[in-house]
Amino acid sequence: MSTITQPKGYTGKILWADLSSKEIQEEFPDEKIYRSFLGGYGLGVYYIYNRISPGCDPLGPENILGFCPGLLTGTAAPFTGRWMACGKSPLTGKGITVDGGFCNGGWGDSNSGGYFGAAIKRAGYDAIFVTGASDKPVYLYINENSFELRDASDIWGKDAFETEDLLKEKHGKTVNVATIGVAAENESLIAGIVNDYGRIAARSGLGAVMGAKKLKAVCLDGKTKITVADKETTQSLSQNYRRNITKMLSNKLIGKMLQLAPKFGSIMRIMKMSFGKSVQMVMKIPGLKAEALVANYLHRFGTGFTLPISVPVGDASVKNFSGTGPEDYPQRIALKKVGNTLASIETVSYGCYGCPLRCGRKITIPELGIKDSHMPEYETLASLSSNILNEDPMMMIKVNEYLNRQGMDSISTGVILSFVLECVEKGLLTKEDFKSEKFPEGFLPQWYETDYIFPLLEMMVNREGIGNILADGTWVASNKIAGSKNYAMNANGQEIPMHDPRYIKWFGATYVSDPTPGRHTAGGIDTLMLHPVARFTKEYNFKIDKKLEKTTKNHALAVQFTQSINALGLCSYSLACGSYPLFELIQSVFGWEFTPDEFLLIGQRIQTLRQMFNAREGAIRHKIPKRLIGDPPLKKGPLKGVSLPIEEMIQGYYENIGFREDGVPKEETLKLLDLDYCIQDLDNSRGRYQTIVNEYLRAKT
Repeated sequence: MSTITQPKGYTGKILWADLSSKEIQEEFPDEKIYRSFLGGYGLGVYYIYNRISPGCDPLGPENILGFCPGLLTGTAAPFTGRWMACGKSPLTGKGITVDGGFCNGGWGDSNSGGYFGAAIKRAGYDAIFVTGASDKPVYLYINENSFELRDASDIWGKDAFETEDLLKEKHGKTVNVATIGVAAENESLIAGIVNDYGRIAARSGLGAVMGAKKLKAVCLDGKTKITVADKETTQSLSQNYRRNITKMLSNKLIGKMLQLAPKFGSIMRIMKMSFGKSVQMVMKIPGLKAEALVANYLHRFGTGFTLPISVPVGDASVKNFSGTGPEDYPQRIALKKVGNTLASIETVSYGCYGCPLRCGRKITIPELGIKDSHMPEYETLASLSSNILNEDPMMMIKVNEYLNRQGMDSISTGVILSFVLECVEKGLLTKEDFKSEKFPEGFLPQWYETDYIFPLLEMMVNREGIGNILADGTWVASNKIAGSKNYAMNANGQEIPMHDPRYIKWFGATYVSDPTPGRHTAGGIDTLMLHPVARFTKEYNFKIDKKLEKTTKNHALAVQFTQSINALGLCSYSLACGSYPLFELIQSVFGWEFTPDEFLLIGQRIQTLRQMFNAREGAIRHKIPKRLIGDPPLKKGPLKGVSLPIEEMIQGYYENIGFREDGVPKEETLKLLDLDYCIQDLDNSRGRYQTIVNEYLRAKT
């Protein structure tokens, strides 16, 4: 490929580090690759698909681990602070292939904020890819376009915060660090990659991949400046947008309305309103912008205070998705005991790179030994509260701090805890199963109690006793604990987020059919109903229709749109904050003119190649517990009587995005998207695909 001269909006370089040979090389992608896949996991899937060995062990040296910032990340464009870890996931895609072999992983990516993504660009690269495996702990250090692998023996065994501190002491406070904790060193399949003292690329088990490669950290200290096509226009567009956000955040009417925020959940439950319908209703109030309400809510409360709203309406998991808020976790707990306590904690506003909203919170609680730490986000709070019936908000904060330090996914951790609690409740696990060095006589986890949490988490991080199997997630654990599969809330290996698909229904289709299963951030029509895309950019207006066939088409378009948004590095909350100069910024930053249809085509290309990765690995499966789709439906609570036609929803999506019934992309789709090089993989892997077809047809009949 030819070298790009003076690229606009990006560096035009990627870095490859081979940990086995200790060789590090630069590569200069052609502009066509950027225009076709943008950045983030778009660029990641292009290179990993074309360079990885099919069928390789996710924890082996042949796996490729990518650190990929969004293409707009590092520029002046607002809300573009995201970066993505990419690689073959050791957590998802598990199953038996046609020849009786074991499929040990599918496509994996995980999104994180903070400032590390912009630091990759300042280091001079649009992506960093790591191959091979070191025979001893190392870290990758990049400074002003120089790079080297350094010994990490002295920081191996340290938690993520300690590691970042030590690297900053060694290289200066200006460095940005992405690292792993002890959980990833021990190759826990629910371990993530930590940056900025607690922002985590937590999902898909990619921390375990980093641990298996003996790569403790990536440490960056660069000052490369991104040259844009039209600096004056880029600055003007960005400044005008930021002024609009500032104006929204000073709206006095919104301030008064937000005094009712604690009651939103009860009101929505009584009126039987979904989040999407609530947003649509607010949009119709004269003189009031729904985006102003959402922006103020996020800025003033952060995501965590959504818990007292999500529990009573049926959105948040209650008792491992088997309970109901009114009965098992009523508002006297969710709001008064948890929500009000968290709201009373003094916080300092925190925002990621390029964020005009600053929805994050930093907290200091001396009595807990917590200083300048991240307040738990909604997913963490829900997984550690209503999901396990924990009423102690201070315990949630302490657990969040511990998980951030150890680098363990808080969503998966909470779902694993609720799985354990249900196994104990059903008599599948006893006190004998929870013996450890600290607790030689064992202990017994129980709903509403908290004494078991830290002992069990320490066993998971250190792979001691039953923690050794729990550290690899509910899919692995349910295959080793007899009779427990009905209590393992995962989709194709990935633990379900804290949004019940019986409440936000199209999340269910996404949980099952996306290349990274079990993910609420993967995109779809319900996501864009929560964040009205028509307010974000006038070029699109995807809606849920009464007729399923129309909604499946809009769902497919929404998925395509989300892939491009993610690949640019935009935070999903940008979609909730009103009009964004999307295509204007693309032109002023890169000098590219995209039509709305071309933008969707890029998203379809990214999604199709992610799906082809799973197709080539034989990792496409429709695996989700019947409990989560209402089979049978609940007999009480806000989700009473709800069931999902999940296969009908997925098949409609497949048809509209250009996939076959088994989820494998069609040959004509690959040709349309200039992915002709994938066609040979269709021809060479018929056996794997036929396995999926047979399995699907057996399940269907």
